[in-house]
Amino acid sequence: MNKKRLTTIVVLIAVVASVIIILTQNNLEVGNGKGMLAEDFTLPLYEESQSRSLSDYRGDVVILNVWASWCEPCRKEMPALMELQSDYESEDVSIVTVNMQTFERTVNDAGEFIEELGITLPVFLDEEGEFADAYQVQHLPMTYVLDREGIINEVILGEVTYEQLEQLIVPLLEKAS
Repeated sequence: MNKKRLTTIVVLIAVVASVIIILTQNNLEVGNGKGMLAEDFTLPLYEESQSRSLSDYRGDVVILNVWASWCEPCRKEMPALMELQSDYESEDVSIVTVNMQTFERTVNDAGEFIEELGITLPVFLDEEGEFADAYQVQHLPMTYVLDREGIINEVILGEVTYEQLEQLIVPLLEKAS
């Protein structure tokens, strides 16, 4: 084999190895912690005939709120979440919620809660506990703030406020500008 051909093969192997290293280093870990790519899920939405996925919101800054109807802090934060959605909807902010059906006392509790509070946000229903398992839900409410690529920027245990969430999403909106 001549030197030119050997050099070409070595360079080709080096390029392929470099590409493989770069691609594997950029792969984010999927999970439910800060800095991770939020695990995708597909669940039915309240009063809709088909299911949707978290990945349907990719490209938006997403606030993912987890709740149950018996949870008093969940009840208290819901108006702020709806107000924030209304104020930031035109800036590609999506606030979506997940009701922990398996945590509810009866199957009707979530619907009654949604109707009573006039919830206008999309409500995913975790009917089988798949979301609860994947996200290891042990505390309610829980709120995840995701950037446009689906990376979890914040995980908040407990009640959130409009101001608190606004402080977290504004830098994410500016980052994309």
